[in-house]
Amino acid sequence: MEHATPPAPAVADEATSVPSASTPRELAAKRDLRSVWQSAIAACSHLRVLVPLLVFLGLAGGLAAMMLSLRSQPDAAADVARQTTSAVAWLGTGAGTDAGTDEDENAECDDAGSPSDAPAAPSSAEGTTHPDAADSDDASRTLEGVVKSGVPVVKNLTGLGISMSDAQLIINAMQQVYDFRRAQPGHTFVLQLDDDGRPRSFRYAASRTEVYAAQKSGDQWTARQLRIITQKKRRTFSGTITRSLFGTFNDIGASPALAAQLADILSTQVNFLKEQRPGDTFRIIVEEESLDGEFISFGPILALEYTGVKAGRKRLFRFAAGDDPATYYDEKGISVPRSVLVIPMHYARISSPFGWRFHPVLKQKKFHNGVDLTGPTGTPVWACADGKITIAGNVGPNGNLIALNHGDGLESFYAHLSRFAPGMKVGVNVRKKQVIGYVGNTGRSTGPHLHWGIKSKGQFVDPLKYKVQPGTPPPQRHRAALRDFIAAQNDALNRIAILAPKEALAEVDDDDGAPMGVTDM
Repeated sequence: MEHATPPAPAVADEATSVPSASTPRELAAKRDLRSVWQSAIAACSHLRVLVPLLVFLGLAGGLAAMMLSLRSQPDAAADVARQTTSAVAWLGTGAGTDAGTDEDENAECDDAGSPSDAPAAPSSAEGTTHPDAADSDDASRTLEGVVKSGVPVVKNLTGLGISMSDAQLIINAMQQVYDFRRAQPGHTFVLQLDDDGRPRSFRYAASRTEVYAAQKSGDQWTARQLRIITQKKRRTFSGTITRSLFGTFNDIGASPALAAQLADILSTQVNFLKEQRPGDTFRIIVEEESLDGEFISFGPILALEYTGVKAGRKRLFRFAAGDDPATYYDEKGISVPRSVLVIPMHYARISSPFGWRFHPVLKQKKFHNGVDLTGPTGTPVWACADGKITIAGNVGPNGNLIALNHGDGLESFYAHLSRFAPGMKVGVNVRKKQVIGYVGNTGRSTGPHLHWGIKSKGQFVDPLKYKVQPGTPPPQRHRAALRDFIAAQNDALNRIAILAPKEALAEVDDDDGAPMGVTDM
């Protein structure tokens, strides 16, 4: 393309200017300067076309790079998702992850076409995530959870990331074998997920020996109670009372529940509030239950002896006559007189009996229309007999109170509860020994305890003395077996050495370091 040559620089008018003489060197310099100037003008003319071209090429190159980046983005997202899934599976517990964040990332991967089979990992507050032991590449997982106080079981399940519909299917199936109204904080459960992240099996443990399972087959769930095989053996305990029955059991390392069982069996034989004395002794044979070598609980006391300065010697033996329920018999083969009521908790001691007393809060003499049973806050309290709830609420000085009507003019009262058991409200029918609440310190109270009152025909009576049924011998056909049983148990009791008081424990340890009187049979 041709371009117009710019005009030469103006020259001074010869009529008005007198040129000076120039040397040959100056003339050559002027020619060179003129040549450079003309070249610069020509270059600028070419740049008018070149600059737009360079700008166009730069924009086109940037656009191409952006398009290439966008085309490669799905693969990069998939790589990130695979790395994230692998890291969560390897970590197992899900520590340091957030359920909401994981769900958002999985949703983005799904939109980009990358598979996302596993549901979001739960937060550490809700449960624990474990990789499938069979195949680390498998998307199936095991989720573990713990029932939380005040949270329905279905909410505990959805808190692990499963849908409400799947959680409800599990609950509906489990209702065949377990009533979730009995669920307590601390109960544990395990969910097994399939490759699609949906539940395929469920296990619920109310205790180490009470376990239920539900399994999905196709679209149907079925549930059953698992049979847990435990080991049982006989153990013996003995002791010399120093300050109290419960304190002595604590001294020898025995469960307070075992002391409560002993006191309950002897409730019509020994008045521990009035007849117990330091120096009284006891010997018992009891069944102990364990699982895989770990202690679970004590079963029923099989034989016992209590010898007291005031109470005398009492020996009782647990015997089942044929198909009849087991009961306790004395050395003469007569069943122990029993109250029609059961003591409503495992208590440490009776802190205040029925009758007149100096009130610890009001500081005056006042009639106490029940008995006060001490125990830690949260100790379960159960109904002393079948009945219907007539009161369930906060009642002034009584604090949280439940009252039961047992019929035939008999009522029972349970005061100062910390809280009520689930489902306890006016009009509900309860069974004997069904948990209705928990020991507390509400209302006018100086410490955690249960005030237990009994009213008969409109009058308060001593709960510990209400309607004692006289003892009887077993049917004639079982008396010979009972005599043989009593003879064998008497021999076993005689072989148990009496454990000395706590102050002398160091002197009576046997060779292997275990206190004498606490032995296996």
